[in-house]
Amino acid sequence: MDNQNTENIITVEQQEWKWCLVGNIVQDREYGEDHEIKHGTKHFSPGTKVYCAPCHWGDGYEQIVIIGKHRGSSKYIEIIMPRKYIEHFRCQKVFKPVVLKLMNNSRWGFWNNTDSTKEWITKLADGLNKIGKES
Repeated sequence: MDNQNTENIITVEQQEWKWCLVGNIVQDREYGEDHEIKHGTKHFSPGTKVYCAPCHWGDGYEQIVIIGKHRGSSKYIEIIMPRKYIEHFRCQKVFKPVVLKLMNNSRWGFWNNTDSTKEWITKLADGLNKIGKES
């Protein structure tokens, strides 16, 4: 083992990936009684890619546990956010180590890398995008 080149050894964590429902934070939204237009949300800039956890309570996916890069920071955070502030839902593979680490350590649990999970997320994304167009 001493003679083996350890730089070529890839750990399981480095190989890991997961399917995930991802979306983007809306560009503009109404805020308050005066219907003031705000760009993005308090925590996320407009267009920020967010990684959405599966539904964990029976609210019809109105509130979603998400991971995303915080506005004005390089740090990723995990929060619960209303679905109406997220658009362009889709299924993607997640390889980014910092995001995978947050997913793996989340108390809410995230998706996995099975074919059935991909199918489920794809159907969910289609449904959520249809709801978004009706609003």
